[in-house]
Amino acid sequence: MPEKKRPNVPRILPPHLFFLTATLMLGIGYWETGGFGVQYWPLGLTIFGIWMAAREKNRFVAAGTSFYPGEDAHKLITYGAYRFTRNPMYLGMVLGLIGLWPLTGGYWPVVPFVLFISIITIRFILPEERRLEELFGDEYRTYKSKVRRWL
Repeated sequence: MPEKKRPNVPRILPPHLFFLTATLMLGIGYWETGGFGVQYWPLGLTIFGIWMAAREKNRFVAAGTSFYPGEDAHKLITYGAYRFTRNPMYLGMVLGLIGLWPLTGGYWPVVPFVLFISIITIRFILPEERRLEELFGDEYRTYKSKVRRWL
């Protein structure tokens, strides 16, 4: 049976962009340096970032609300990591990419990293914030005034 089409959900989602960016960072780093760096310790940050993004996605599932960009949320999540950042799933992906960067051994991998943050902010975060204000009004504005977008 075919999967139900979600009308407002973009075809390319943030996790797709995360994996594309990680691949580009590693490829560009390899091209720039001819190999990979010897800095493997930051991979722990990558693992933590991916874990955090997945854990916070599961908060939406447990609350019975949508975690897909473009779909209406039925509940405003303000607990867990959402007490410290309004976007812990996106922050987890950014931390994951930061952890990969030393592995590249190069400087040019910063380009896809900056593009990732820009696309996530412009294409996903800003529209989501506008939509949450429409859906939750003063409750979201109060939350937004207390919790930063990233950290």
